[in-house]
Parts: sequence; structure tokens; C-alpha cells
Amino acid sequence: MTPSLSVRRLALFDIDGTLIHTARAGVRGMNAAFRDLHGHEDALAGMTFAGRTDRAIVFEAFAQLGIDRSQAALDRLRDAYLAHLSAELGHPVEGARVLPGVTGILDALEAHSDVGVGLLTGNFERGAAIKLGHFDLWRRFGFGAFGDAHEDRRALVPIAIEAAEAAIGQRIAAPDVVVIGDTPLDIDCARAHGAISVGVATGPYSVEQLRDAGADVVLDTLEDVPALLRVLRS
Repeated sequence: MTPSLSVRRLALFDIDGTLIHTARAGVRGMNAAFRDLHGHEDALAGMTFAGRTDRAIVFEAFAQLGIDRSQAALDRLRDAYLAHLSAELGHPVEGARVLPGVTGILDALEAHSDVGVGLLTGNFERGAAIKLGHFDLWRRFGFGAFGDAHEDRRALVPIAIEAAEAAIGQRIAAPDVVVIGDTPLDIDCARAHGAISVGVATGPYSVEQLRDAGADVVLDTLEDVPALLRVLRS
């Protein structure tokens, strides 16, 4: 395989709590999908979401509600959810925004061709496109691994590497991958494969909690562009 450019590091960004806040548009959209298809109001009540894949969340809800755990049922729920997600994002809600430093770090990385920039997210792929497209960020990422692929977030790291290799045209080793996210599960999936983990305290977890989870580097926000660039270009 002939490299189209020489990449030394691969940066894989989480979405919710790391790049953007949607003010729970995803939860509202998924609850609406369960209501429409299965007649259950507030189907996700009591569930945890941070760092988990959409596939895992839907299958847990299916189990709680006694719904058949099948790919066909998942596909129907996903499609209904995505329609509601677009509608929810179209309603202005306080707190929905691009998080501090995101535009700055993405702009900075565009100037460094030795860093490949992609996504590693629990969102369904089309959900990721809808969310990031709403904030004009989807175009900034050429590849990624998404929550359609697996329930376990750990499984997304090799999927993301494979997608990056296909997009970039060169082999990438796991120790050259940097996973950037706001939850312990982001950190865990990086550590499981020998990748570098960067925790960002713009989601539900504090700097101390992310450090205790084993992050190699912890940032208050992505506004610390020099610190993240040091990790990505070391």
C-alpha cells in the first residue's frame, strides 16, 4: 500500500461531551422512537449513557421492555430515532453548543498533515452525521468508528484504525493512536489496545475522575491546544 501522506499519529475524537453538547437531544429522540414504535414513554429512564454505544443502549432498553433483541428491531428503532433526532436538534435548547476549544484544535490539526483526524463514538453513524452536521463539524472528519458496529466500545478501536488505514493509505499501529474523550469508557477503550488516552473534563466527569480512570493526559477543555498538540505530535 502506498501512503498518500505520512501520518505519525491518529487522533480519534468522541462526540458528545467532547466536541459538542446537544442538550440531551439524543435521549429525547430515542425516547420518542420507543414511544412511536413500542408505546413506551420514557423508555430510557434510569439508564446510563456516558461513553456507551447506541447499540448497547438500545439493546438494554429492549431487554428491560421485553422487546425482541434482533437486528431488524434495532434497525427500525434506529431509523425512527434518527428522524426524531433531526427534529430535536432543530428546536433551540439552552446548552446545545460546540464545546470550548473544538474549532481551535481542529483548525490547528488541519495545518499538521502528520496527524490523521477521525471519530471514535458510540453514536450510530448517521446520528453522528446529524449531530455534527447541525454544528457544521461533520465535514472535519474523514473516517471513524461508530456505535452501529458493536455494543462494546473497546471493539471500536480496531475498527477506527482499519477505517483510517483505508482513508489515509498507510498502516497505523495502536500505540500511535490517541483517543480523546470525556468518559472513563473512552479511556478504557484506548488502554485496552495500548493506545494513548486523553480525557477532557467537558462532560459529566471531573479532571480527578478521568485521571483516576487512568487517562494518560487530562485537560479541562480542548482550549489547551498546545498541550493536545504535544501529545499528538510527540
